[in-house]
Amino acid sequence: MYEHKGRYIVEFPDIPAERQHQIEIDVEERRGNYNEVELGFDEERAVREAKRCLSCRRCLGCALCWAECKPEAIVFEMEDEYYDVEADAVIISSGVERPHDRIDLSFGLGQHLNVITDLQLAGMLSEAGPSNGLVIRPYDGEIPGSIGFVQSYGAASPPMHGAALCLAINEAILACHKLPQSEIEVFATDLEEFRIKHKAALDDLKEIKINEASVSGVQATENENLELTISTNGSETKKVFELVVLITQPQLSGEVRKMSKDLGLSLNYASFFSEGEGAVLLATDNETVELAAQT
Repeated sequence: MYEHKGRYIVEFPDIPAERQHQIEIDVEERRGNYNEVELGFDEERAVREAKRCLSCRRCLGCALCWAECKPEAIVFEMEDEYYDVEADAVIISSGVERPHDRIDLSFGLGQHLNVITDLQLAGMLSEAGPSNGLVIRPYDGEIPGSIGFVQSYGAASPPMHGAALCLAINEAILACHKLPQSEIEVFATDLEEFRIKHKAALDDLKEIKINEASVSGVQATENENLELTISTNGSETKKVFELVVLITQPQLSGEVRKMSKDLGLSLNYASFFSEGEGAVLLATDNETVELAAQT
């Protein structure tokens, strides 16, 4: 660590390469013409820049945390330490990922601004989120008059499917509270078991329409509204929404999969689900390892 203009700068020795600079034509070549001076990167420099570590550590080297820490608990020179811990039991908690690369291109994610995922909507619904709790269209910042929740994955195990639907329905309820004048519909398949399990709660959702249907495509229309191609009982219909939320399929996080492999466990996502109410611990084939279950 060193001081520069009143700021303490943290040096990271693992940054492998300096930043690449774009190619410029020689001064003599610039005379008497209007040729472009800055040529950007050639392929070799572009590859080197793409592979370069950007040191994304969130620490800007301002040292304000160090200056404000009266117990002097922050030590910039501290190095990582690795040590073994003996424990009588290990409890694995399931981290969840919802990767975008599993979503089919026909749903328009990344192509149409007003197509978002359920996790992106969760950020909007949060008072501490990027829109301060406002549900808005990314295209123009307007409040949507209609929202369609669309299942973006195919067949899934019942527990996994149920977890995805629970998130979507809960988000639809929150959106309905924030936007009582908006039309909100959910489109998903294999709803019978979910309807039976949550019958009492679903019967109270008068403002939200839940459809047993699949969506085969999403197309942008005028003003970036979105037209859904909906398949129900062998027939197709079209319907336009101002905002589309993709219901994504959860999966175990990479960290949990690696930990399970290191511990010699054969786990899939459904291993973490339990029947009944309340948090419980599930046994595994290793008697010293248990799973913190989701219900």
